Amino acid sequence: MSYSRRRIRPQHGVYALGALCFGLGLAHLATEAEGLGTWLETFVICSIALSVLATGYRLPERPISRAGQWRAVRTAVTVAGSFALLALAVWLIWVLEGDPTEFGFLLAFATTLGSAVGIRGGLYAVEADERLREARDLTKLLTINQRVLRHNLRNELTVALGTLDNIDRRDHGPETAADVRTARTHLESLLETTDRTREIVSIWDTEHRETFRLRSLLAERIEAVEAAYPGVSIAAEFDADPWVESHPALPAAVEEALRNAAKHTPTDAAVTVTLRADRAGTAVVEVTDTGSGIPKFNVDAIESPEETPLVHTQGLGLWIIYWTVETSGGTFEVLENEPSGTVIRMTLPTAEGS
Repeated sequence: MSYSRRRIRPQHGVYALGALCFGLGLAHLATEAEGLGTWLETFVICSIALSVLATGYRLPERPISRAGQWRAVRTAVTVAGSFALLALAVWLIWVLEGDPTEFGFLLAFATTLGSAVGIRGGLYAVEADERLREARDLTKLLTINQRVLRHNLRNELTVALGTLDNIDRRDHGPETAADVRTARTHLESLLETTDRTREIVSIWDTEHRETFRLRSLLAERIEAVEAAYPGVSIAAEFDADPWVESHPALPAAVEEALRNAAKHTPTDAAVTVTLRADRAGTAVVEVTDTGSGIPKFNVDAIESPEETPLVHTQGLGLWIIYWTVETSGGTFEVLENEPSGTVIRMTLPTAEGS
């Protein structure tokens, strides 16, 4: 599938709105050319319309997401329509008073002014909202890392160092080998924890997006996890074949969800992966297991506005999925499966032309 063809962008929406306003100004001049006053009125309307077009030209430079830019365009259209309705109401009042003049200018001016106010105000509002959300997410991310460093790393290092002290104070023998294995286990756990926290930070710092054929991606990850867990069977139910434009870490996030399910599912039960697309332009991936379920404190950490005090490796795996899906413009949910187990649901926006 080719994505090289020209796409409709929010910038085009602003251009269309500005062109409409400019056209209203010229139409006013063409239909009500009554002298210098009409020329001045047209000049005012076209000048405001040009400011809308200039805003569209500089739109790609604004530090706002594509979804946020579309929100601003929709806001501008709504405000322009509201101003136009207000102009109609004022004109009706004039009609009732016996002076139904200047409707063309009133409508053109109100619509153009509403477009300018709407696009500028919408951009400022969206930018402020996204910066606030980014600040909250960054605070949450820093809280995660701070608690992991304070809790997990300290505990793991304490156990490992204490075990090594025992080795130094004792003659080598069978117990020495056991202590070495214990130290190695805790140090490997520490390494995995640090790798996962670093991966979370890397997800946050990456703004690049890639396009994935979701069905193929899921099939590849299922094959990899089945090879790593030979006793686990993964059933696939694919009802769609969408493309998604998401964070480059999506394959890792999908594999994380599959591995989490494989680890906690009995050998005589199957993990189920479903894929469907809805009319809202999103692709829904669900990974369902029948295991003992994810600990409640790990789920609460994802759903609550603040990180819980206990964060372990499994919880960090959920955060890898969460941040990947969130930065891709999707949603992430952890649900209970009936009668037992967990459902991890990832909802992702499909790529244009999917």
